[in-house]
Amino acid sequence: MQVNRNLDPDSYTIHSYSAEGITITLPFNPAAPATGDDGAPRREVLRQSLVIMPDRLISDWPPQRFEELEQAHFDLLAAYAPEVVLFGSGARLQRPHPALLSGLTDRGIGVEVMDTGSACRTYNFLMSDRRRVVAALLMITPP
Repeated sequence: MQVNRNLDPDSYTIHSYSAEGITITLPFNPAAPATGDDGAPRREVLRQSLVIMPDRLISDWPPQRFEELEQAHFDLLAAYAPEVVLFGSGARLQRPHPALLSGLTDRGIGVEVMDTGSACRTYNFLMSDRRRVVAALLMITPP
């Protein structure tokens, strides 16, 4: 599904998502201009778990499946001092054990758990409002 919204060209945004991957629109970079003659933004399709923030993309977040989640995976996100972490649990909503999220919640960082599609849409909305948001996304794989 494509996510349409006028977004900051200097930020990482989510263009679309599907079971095949998540397409990220990369920030404008004068050293690496848009590809093609149409001036389209540069995009990258990611096919493994990722973490996205307006100013940073981690394209190799270690857990690839919900069952692989560890507290350390979430503790890593606290270092970026977000207001809120959006956790996309894959094709369907799955809630991590509260102990896995304690490194975030103990610091007063909000955590919203949702399926990955919902997390993609919510990320773009919050980052367009200039919120300090981090989205940690597992891939959407068929059940």
